[in-house]
Amino acid sequence: MEQQMTIPDTRAAILDTLIARLRGPAGTGEALRAISEGCEAARAAGIGTDSAAMARLDAATADLDPVLRESALASVSGDLRRYLRILDMLDNVLDLAPLDGINQIYWSMQRQLFLMRMDPASVPDFVTDRLFPFYERFLTEISRRLGLAPAARPAGMPATGRVVVVTNQFLSDQHQPSRDLLTQLVRLQHDLGRTVLTLNTNMMPDRYHSPFIPPFAAAVEERLSGEQTIRYGDETLDFLSSTAPGLTADKLGGFLSAVEDFDPDLVIAFGGSVILADLLASARPLLCMPTTSGQTVSLADIVLDFGGRTEPPGDGRLARSWRPFRLGLSLRAEDGGTAGRSDFGAAEDAFLCVVVGNRLDAEVDAAFVALLERLLDAVPRGEILFAGPVEALPARVAASRHAARLRCLGHVGRIGALLPLCDLFLNPHRTGGGAGAAQALAAGLPILSFAGGDVASVAGPGFLVADGDAFIERALALSSDPALLSRSREEARGRFAALEQEDSPGRLEGYMDEAIDLHRRRS
Repeated sequence: MEQQMTIPDTRAAILDTLIARLRGPAGTGEALRAISEGCEAARAAGIGTDSAAMARLDAATADLDPVLRESALASVSGDLRRYLRILDMLDNVLDLAPLDGINQIYWSMQRQLFLMRMDPASVPDFVTDRLFPFYERFLTEISRRLGLAPAARPAGMPATGRVVVVTNQFLSDQHQPSRDLLTQLVRLQHDLGRTVLTLNTNMMPDRYHSPFIPPFAAAVEERLSGEQTIRYGDETLDFLSSTAPGLTADKLGGFLSAVEDFDPDLVIAFGGSVILADLLASARPLLCMPTTSGQTVSLADIVLDFGGRTEPPGDGRLARSWRPFRLGLSLRAEDGGTAGRSDFGAAEDAFLCVVVGNRLDAEVDAAFVALLERLLDAVPRGEILFAGPVEALPARVAASRHAARLRCLGHVGRIGALLPLCDLFLNPHRTGGGAGAAQALAAGLPILSFAGGDVASVAGPGFLVADGDAFIERALALSSDPALLSRSREEARGRFAALEQEDSPGRLEGYMDEAIDLHRRRS
């Protein structure tokens, strides 16, 4: 009772609601989403840093399902030690727990890391020392339970010129990672002369198999099943896809048989934690091409960097496999026609800022909205547009004191027409958004970002600031100095030109050859 009295009334009410939801039903997606909303409200209210409130939350949920409890409290606090407890629990039952449940917990953790929702300082080596070893044990368990034994390519066989590319998810050319994949496939076929088969494995969970908070389920394109031929540019690309749910012997075994029949010189994992590709690590040369700047989990001999030269910490396997690289991001084609600010509901004389992304509900959180309010306080002519699909964000900005100057556009099909009309590209703390940043630079739109994540990697140090105060100062300076804004536009175009120079097919081919050589030497 003494602890409860130290909790402010507003926090106490939010805490009561969250505890009631956690102690209520949790067996449906609707219930899990309601709990997640309660966790988000608690996080926004500062409960995660309130020791008395967290102690009460701990005590009130001590008898709940440990995955539900620890993930929910991690969602509120960002404390990775909660995830350590979940991993320890899973290790104790790894030979018994359903594979699909383990898979969903793993990907739900990865999702929160990707969204920068967790505090890396709480467990500094979480990915390298705990999550990566757990992933290896999980792969071993998948192989054991499903009886998977990929056949190694016999030593001394001549090169075939064939490459298998494996992805966890391919949707359409409107999905940025999928479009980046298509760009790399064209490069492999057209520029490097390889014959390529792409396996679209859909290994991320597409439904809920555990009470993890917040729940995560990946999108699946149901039309892509079996063999497909996809036309992209002037190239014809061969795909083999499966939309079958879950981790099953039929699904994984079918893909492994396809690899054996195709007999590639090299397997490329497009993205991190590509389960099928990593199951092949002992049997075939494996190279990993990450799709984001976050720490990549992969068993490949060579793991390319997403955005340049950010070497992983330490001297473990992930650090040894790292190679500098710049993933060439595919820009959206020109939309055609012209547009004016009025087409997007913006004032002609506004200092127009834009936030672009496909996960704005999660990325534009209460803390970033508060920062944007400070920006609008400092820049009276400022208006901010949000370009990307949203559900929860409109209510969040409607509650702002600057609601009239914050506008959600939803999905913008003509993003190439919108960006040149803007004055500043604003980036929240997040991992993703690299393609939007590249599109902004190409349009001569200056970027304002914090360090870390894909946007920072694309933008380069000249467009980064250290903290919220510097964020506001930079925006104010650009809004009040037309000459500075003009120079920043030229610097944006110059940065994009430099990025194009870093994108080298020759470097990729060299790494492919190195991966084959490394596999040969350890086989």
